[in-house]
Amino acid sequence: MTIGTLLKLALGALAASGIAFLIGYGFGYSGGRSAVYADLQANRVQILKDGKTIDAKALAADDPGLCAMLGGCELPDGQDH
Repeated sequence: MTIGTLLKLALGALAASGIAFLIGYGFGYSGGRSAVYADLQANRVQILKDGKTIDAKALAADDPGLCAMLGGCELPDGQDH
C-alpha cells in the first residue's frame, strides 16, 4: 500500500466515525430533550397545583396568618404580630 492509499483510508475512517458520532449525538440530544420536556411539564402541573393551594390559604388567612406565611411582620413600633 502506498502512503496515498493509507491517507485515503485514514480520512475515510475519520469521516465515517465523525458521521457516526453526529448521528448518535443527534439521537441522544433529541431523546434527552424529550425527557426534559416531559419533566418540565410534570413540574409545571405540580407548581400550578401548589400555587392554587397557596392562593387558597393566603385568601383565607387574616393579618397575623399572612404575617406567619411571610415569616413574620414587624410593626412600625418594633413589635411583631
